[in-house]
Amino acid sequence: MKTKICRTCSAFFLLLALCLTLAACGGDEAGPIREGDACRDFTAALADGGSFTLSDHEGQAVLLNFWATWCRPCVGEMPAFPRLQEKYGDQLCLVAVNCGEDQETVERFMTAYGYTFPVALDPEGTVSALYPTSGIPYTLVIDPEGTVTHIETGAGDADGMFELYSEAIDKALN
Repeated sequence: MKTKICRTCSAFFLLLALCLTLAACGGDEAGPIREGDACRDFTAALADGGSFTLSDHEGQAVLLNFWATWCRPCVGEMPAFPRLQEKYGDQLCLVAVNCGEDQETVERFMTAYGYTFPVALDPEGTVSALYPTSGIPYTLVIDPEGTVTHIETGAGDADGMFELYSEAIDKALN
């Protein structure tokens, strides 16, 4: 009987230590975000050496995209982003948050494809922890008041995503 109690206590403390470790590492402590929720502010380094703070773009619609260079659907939808910037101009702030890759990898990718839109670096997953998801690409449209109005996980071809995101941005702006 005494052995079972000790094993049970050991298992409990091991589980408790694991839970505390996961909580300290970020995990999904922010919980899932849903349409209608307020956006979660963050500041991140940009691949070009600058920095990006989400709350600095209040008054604009924001397209917040989480991606990686190795993700085919992520890469496939990216040609839509410059088109969206051209269509909406100053009404839209577009930022792509790279998930877990180093600055050199991101810069090489952006140069190879000729993309100039802002890319926030998230090598430690700090920003991603604020917007937990089951996969990438993961894109949110945020209205000028800071409310999430559209969430998209996954992607189709660039033309289809351009249309989908245009509708979501139009809704956010109206």
